[in-house]
Amino acid sequence: MASSALARALSAAAAALLSKADDLNRLDGYAGDGDLGITMSEVARVLEEESAEVGTNGPGAGEAGGTGAAQLLSSCGSAIARRAPSTMGTLTATAFLRAAKAVASEGASEVGLAERCFAAAMEGVQARGKASLGDRTVLDGLDAVCTSLRTSLGAGVVLSEALRSAARASSLAAEASKSMVPKAGRASWVPERALGHPDAGCQALAIALGAVAESLEEG
Repeated sequence: MASSALARALSAAAAALLSKADDLNRLDGYAGDGDLGITMSEVARVLEEESAEVGTNGPGAGEAGGTGAAQLLSSCGSAIARRAPSTMGTLTATAFLRAAKAVASEGASEVGLAERCFAAAMEGVQARGKASLGDRTVLDGLDAVCTSLRTSLGAGVVLSEALRSAARASSLAAEASKSMVPKAGRASWVPERALGHPDAGCQALAIALGAVAESLEEG
């Protein structure tokens, strides 16, 4: 994917996250600190700012292939780490930095690169957050996305279709998290308060990925 297309996708994700900030704070408030919307708003502002540089004076501006996209993802990850130093901010920064390293490697289709990026992001989040699948965290959403992208890769579909399927998978994962008992993080202290509500991290992922898929279809 060209860095310009990636920039449009990240800008779309940013706009969606900003529009849902209050909802994310509310969800996080059931069993967490109630500030996920604040964190993701800062993440969104970073995505907007870094994406705006593409096509003007940013590194790899408008460049096709992995190099420009890798630089954009890396700059986003570094900025998020500085400006959103909360737990979720750190995990998000890790995901971007790991994805940047993965996309820098050539030799794969667009869907293959997307699968590689999300797999690397998931590995980074799991290593940094020390959570496991089934613990009711954003990791469960990322796993659903990776599984969907692997299926799309095998089916030979185009990137827009693959991401549309991945977005649906992330939404289903968020819905499924309503009945999962939290086993990691602050929510594990009061699991009964979390039940019946989607995990806020999974929901944030679904919001962002849904916007990304829509932006690629429009583009």
